[in-house]
Formats: sequence, structure tokens, C-alpha cells
Amino acid sequence: MNQVSNEETNTENYVADRPISLEKEDAFQRYGFAKRIAETIIQRQSKESIVFGIYGAWGEGKTSIINLIRSEISKHGENFVQITFNPWRFTDEAALLTSFFNKLASELKLSIPDDGQTKLKKLICWVKSITTSENEPLKTSKENIGDLIQKYGKIAAIFGAGEVAETIGKAISNVDLDELKDRIEKLLEYNKKRIVIYIDDIDRLDKTEIHSIFRLVKLTGDFSYTTYILSFDQDMVASALGERFGSGDKTAGVSFLEKIIQVPLNIPKVQPDSLKNFCFNLFNKALHVNDITLTEEEVRRFVYQFTTNIIPRLTSPRLAIRYGNTLSFIMPLLKGEVNMIDLMLIEALKVFYPEHYYLVKDNSTYFIDSYSNSSDNAYKIIEIKNLLKEKGHDLSKQANEDVINLISDLFPKLGYLLGNGIGYSTTDDWYRNKRIVSSNYFERYFSYTVLEGEISDVEFEYFLNKVVSNETSNSITDYIRRLLSHTTADNFIIKLRSREQEFKLSTSLHLIKSICNISDLLPSEGGLFSMVYGSPFGQAALFITQIIINNKGTDELDIFDFIKELMTFPKQFSFAYEIYGWLKPEEGNENKLFSDTQYRELAEILTNRAVLEAGEDSIFEKFPGYIHFLSRTLTDINKESFDNYVKSYLDRSSNNVVILIKSFVPTIRSSSRPNPYKGDLSNETYAYLVSFIDKNLLYEKIITTIPLEELEIEELYWEDYRRLDFSEKNMLRQFVHRYKLEENLSN
Repeated sequence: MNQVSNEETNTENYVADRPISLEKEDAFQRYGFAKRIAETIIQRQSKESIVFGIYGAWGEGKTSIINLIRSEISKHGENFVQITFNPWRFTDEAALLTSFFNKLASELKLSIPDDGQTKLKKLICWVKSITTSENEPLKTSKENIGDLIQKYGKIAAIFGAGEVAETIGKAISNVDLDELKDRIEKLLEYNKKRIVIYIDDIDRLDKTEIHSIFRLVKLTGDFSYTTYILSFDQDMVASALGERFGSGDKTAGVSFLEKIIQVPLNIPKVQPDSLKNFCFNLFNKALHVNDITLTEEEVRRFVYQFTTNIIPRLTSPRLAIRYGNTLSFIMPLLKGEVNMIDLMLIEALKVFYPEHYYLVKDNSTYFIDSYSNSSDNAYKIIEIKNLLKEKGHDLSKQANEDVINLISDLFPKLGYLLGNGIGYSTTDDWYRNKRIVSSNYFERYFSYTVLEGEISDVEFEYFLNKVVSNETSNSITDYIRRLLSHTTADNFIIKLRSREQEFKLSTSLHLIKSICNISDLLPSEGGLFSMVYGSPFGQAALFITQIIINNKGTDELDIFDFIKELMTFPKQFSFAYEIYGWLKPEEGNENKLFSDTQYRELAEILTNRAVLEAGEDSIFEKFPGYIHFLSRTLTDINKESFDNYVKSYLDRSSNNVVILIKSFVPTIRSSSRPNPYKGDLSNETYAYLVSFIDKNLLYEKIITTIPLEELEIEELYWEDYRRLDFSEKNMLRQFVHRYKLEENLSN
């Protein structure tokens, strides 16, 4: 199985469940284990055969270890003939044995790198050197070599055809099996060759086939210069062998294995932290690809459930990959239709506790209906407890507790009944949050209904061809509008982003401008806490910046001049700002596309655009969501000019001071309220505001607009403490309160 490197994911974020072969792909510290086995084989001096057993359960990485061993031994390819024998294809023991010897023969043939007359001369020379006089052919009472060749698939094919086969056939026509074995061993010794035979997945065979494999190994296991590496689940194979040998139980099978396997090796357990980190990496990719942003509270809930109730069941990378791929498939189908954490947890229940998953799926009333102490529910309560006990019959005590805790988190009504002490919200909250416990949403978690508005791949490819053929911006814009008329903006942008590595900037200029043209059609809300970044609006801007970054240094055009154009080209200031936001690196990030001076120039272009577009309305009214950026940039450009701009705006209307201060107050998104709302004028917000705008001027404008006596009639309150709604008058009280405190301190 089944380790995968980070690169082994396709554009849809599915992870290929295939074995690794290289050290660089090793995510679970298996390479060192495999290398030690390979070194033992490489450094071995004895000609005696040896049989290694690689023991591991399903999905623990047996095939990966075999591949790593093979890769290491391949570095010494001159000395080793490595043979992988697949025992799955044969209907009976005779076919199995015949195929094995044919495989061995063909690989030995390939391992002697001669051709033409050289091959003929060497083979004849070899025959003469290991046979007796031609006048005294070897004959015994045992089966002669001709019969042996017929029985085991005409092994003489190793020597070629025609003249070569005829010459050698005469020379060894009456050799017995032991003599043939001795001659092959001499051939290996003469050519300094050792054979390494790999037989994998033995535990996947049926019992008869398992018996046949070990009969084969027993028959050929004393072949000199030969190493067997067998991989299987010891418990499964021992049980199968035990039915045939000894007392008929698993112990008898173990005893039989001990006689065959000379070096039994258990695969080291994967460290829980490695598996956990591997899983989280898969989750992050799935979330990113699907533009899903989780709140801190959601992340905390999932991490607690995963590390407490799921990690103990995560025993192999294969399970992690199965779970990650499940999420990658389900997320885009149900994005926005269900609670994402509930979806991730119910899918975890499916992968790690399948019996309980189907209990939930097929018996919704036990999990979403309310319970009470009434006699009507008494029987129902007993019944669900018995069902849970029955499903957990094969689980350990700890695993039973874990699965009950997981179910209780998903279904708080039942959790409260089971005594987990979990309080739960109202039915309205569950409905609003699209929880699985809501009867309105329960079935969605199991039906996997494909969302309407899927975009056709054929149509999308046609669109990409229009882009590559460099059609005009207007033509591409029109086509995007047609696409968006029957698909979602999410689907369209996700499709674009999945192919962003393929875009050349020189052929994407019209596409970039077309996206700017239709930015007003792209939703800018990506969820309660995700703001715009995970929305189609934000992802479209990110797509544009990624094309630019990916083509850095191509010298196809002056990228900086093009970016300057993008600061003014989009119809919406907000989209130009979004492009700027993705292009500008975080503080301290040295991986910059442009110099600090160039970033300042872009900020100035964008800010001047905002001032012009705002006109008499001012940036405080037109662009309150960007006021921190605009105020900082205008101050950097010319502090005196910005002061005059502010004073002029405040002088135009007495209510403008309210608008100005309100633009600096943060907008809050909370799970307790359906819509964004303004928060308090906190110490930090106040300090930031007065760092750009004269606090004395603001104070004077406030008391001119509303006399202090009127302002202080009502008591000052803080939303964080009293959970009261925002009001503009209270915001002014908060400013006056902080202003007076500061003045008193300064005095």
C-alpha cells in the first residue's frame, strides 16, 4: 500500500491509493526499515537460501516496503535478479507451479545479457562445463529432464530456440531434478547472480491458494542463492494454514509459518502523530480546493472529535486516504447545503464505525426526534440503547465510548439522553446551521444529491480553447456570462483555478480583463466567517494573481505595467482591491513579486481611484469597508492633504462625523446573528482612528452635532458585555468616553 507523496494528488484533490517506491515519497518513516532489509540481502555472503516474512495488517504498507526494498537492491542490479510473482491469476496448484517456473526461467534468461553468437558459444561452453562426458549421459531412476520440462511449462525456453535449444537439449536430455537444480545454482554462481523473489498480498488469496503458495516456497525454499520476501497479514494466513496442518487452529498455522519463514519482520507501527498530520494535510487540501472556510469554533470542534474519537480507529494510511478521498468527493456536492463539520464527522462515522453509520442512516427517528420522560418514549429509549449496544458488540470498551461521544456530538438530543452532559440548542438553531440533527437536513447527508448548476467539461474545454486562441475580451466576456447563466459562479471559478497552472500570461490577458468585466456577477460572501476570500469573488482575484505569479520572469510583457492597469480596469473598486490584496505579501514575507516602492505605487493608484469614484460622497461613505487601507495610504501620500480632505468632509454636514467614525468601527460576523453587524469602538479601534484623524476635531464635531447633555442622557453600554444592538448614538458616547479618559490621563 499506500503511502503517497504530496505530489500524488490530481486536480480534484483525490489521493491515489497506490504504494510508494522511492525514499522521497516516504511519509511514515518506512524507508529505513526497508533499507535495512535490503542491506542484509545485499551484504549476505552465504549461498544458502533465506525466506523473509513481512508481516502487517491491511493497509499498513507492506507493498510499499517491498517496493522500497526492490528499489534499494536495484542499485546493485548487476548482481541480483529480482522477480515479482503474482499468485492471483491461477486456477489450480499445477498452473501456479508451472507459471512460477516459467517466470523464473524468463527472468534468468534476461539476466544473462548476451546476444547472437556470443550467447550461443557461452551457453554451449556452460553446458559442456557442467555435464559429464557425452558418451555417458546422466540417467537416474528419477524423472528425466525432458519430462520435467514438459511438466513445468517447458523450462528449456530459457535457452532460446532453434540450434541453441537443440544443442543444449541433447546435452541435458536425461538430467534429474537435483542435477538441474545443481546446474542452475552453478550458473548463478558463475554469473555472480542472486535471485530475490517477491510474493505480495498472500493474505488476499483463498485458503487453498495460500496452501499452494507455501507448498511452492517449501519446495523451492532450499534453492541456493535465492531469497524469498513474502508479505501478508500473519493472523489471516496462520488461520488459513492452521485449518490444513497440525491441530487445525491458528496456533498450528503459526507453527507452520515458523518452519517456513526464517526472518519474520513486523512492519513498524505508523506513529499516531504522522497519521494525524497526514490526515490534516488531506483535509486542508480538500477544504482549499472547494473554497470552504471554517470558523475557529468549527475547527476546534472538528479537531476535538477527530483526535479524541476517530484517531484511535485510524490504524493505517489507507484508511486516511479513503476518508480524505470521501471528503474530496462529497464536499463539492453538498457545499453550502449542509453543515460542513457535521458532514466531515458523519463521513468519519461511515469510514471508521460503519455499523453505527448504517444504524443512523436507516433509523433517523432515533437520532433526530425529541425524547421525553413520557411513557410513549420509554420503549423507544430502551430500544435505541439496545441497538447501540448491539452495534458495539465487537468494539472495545474505549471504542464504544468514542463512537457514542461522536454520535452524541452529531445528535445532541440523543447525546443528552445517553448522559453525555451535552447541552443542545433549539431546533431553529439546528435548522439555521443546517445541522444533521435537523429533520429538514438529515436526508441530505445520505443522499449526496448533486447540486444544480454543474458545468459541462466539454463546454468548459470549448471556453478554454477560446481563451488560448486569444479571442477578444468582449467575446470571452459574453461567453462567461452565458456560462454563468446556467452554472454557479463557484463551479466556474473552481474549474478555472484547477487549471491555472496551464495558463500563459500572454494568452490570458483577455481572460483576465473579462473576469474583471463580470466581477459584479461573482458573489463576495463566502460564508459566515470566511468573508470574501473563499468566495467566487475572492477566488477569481486569486486566480488572476496566480497566473501573474506563475508567469513571473517570462519577460512576455511588463507585468508591473499590467498590474497597474488592473488597479483601474475592473468596473468595481472592490475587485481591483482584491487583486491587490492577493498580490501584496504578508508582513515579513520576503517572497515578493515587486519592490516596496512598486507596492506603494499600486496602493496610491488604487487609493486615488477610490477618491475619484467617491467624489462628493467621500471615501467614508463610498468605501467604508476599505477605510483602513485608504486612510493609511492617503496619510502616507500626503498627511496634510488628507487632513484637509477630512476637515472638508466634516464641514459639509453635521452628520458626517457619525459616518466617518462608523466607517472605522469593525463589522462583526457571528453565529449568534444571521447578518453582519457593527461592534464596539474598542480601545484598538479608537487608537487606530485617532492615529489618522485629529481626535480634537472629531470631539468638537460630535458635541456640535449632539450636545453632551443630550448624548449622556442614556447610559453608555458595550455590546460585548450587555449584548445590546449597535446604535450610532452609543458609538458617539463610546468615542467621547475614550476621549475623556485619554485627556484625563494626559493631564
